Amino acid sequence: MPRFPSSNARTRTQPSSSPSLSHSPSPRKHTPAATPYERCPAMDPQMDCILYREMSDSEAAFLRCMASGRGKEDFMRRWEVVLKRLVQATEAGQLSIGTLQACRSIVARVNAVASKLSDCELAAAQMVERMVAETQEHVKHLSDSPTLSTVRGPTSTPLQRLLPPQPNDLLLAPYRRWFLDHFAFPYLTAADK
Repeated sequence: MPRFPSSNARTRTQPSSSPSLSHSPSPRKHTPAATPYERCPAMDPQMDCILYREMSDSEAAFLRCMASGRGKEDFMRRWEVVLKRLVQATEAGQLSIGTLQACRSIVARVNAVASKLSDCELAAAQMVERMVAETQEHVKHLSDSPTLSTVRGPTSTPLQRLLPPQPNDLLLAPYRRWFLDHFAFPYLTAADK
């Protein structure tokens, strides 16, 4: 008797081709869950192109608006409409993965610029408020100062400020005397001209 079975001998039981005769459960094939974009066969290449172009145009309009400072309300209305259309098309499965990624990038860039500008505006507003408070405090401190109140004279009317002051003869007399003593005839003659 041979030590090893012959090649045509059956050494173990083979599964039956008939499912009713098989004693073991049939193997389950696990199919990966399809993404929402793969499930819906309604992807529209035109919608891809249209929405991508609208998003790109909106980004350019946003940058122009930020550079010029005009048309913010118009941009915001257009941006809301484009984002609503993007969400609707995404939920309907009409956009490709590439378009969704590109639109996500555009939204992220617009958001980054807008939030940075908002932070800068907030910082500028806080700086202005701080400077106003410091200025008011400084003015209050100066108005409470006793040295400033003694230096202040009586307030003058606008008419007094416009008229030139009258020369005081007593103050100018010594200078007039010196001038006349040092110049024999201080006025030019026809020969001097």
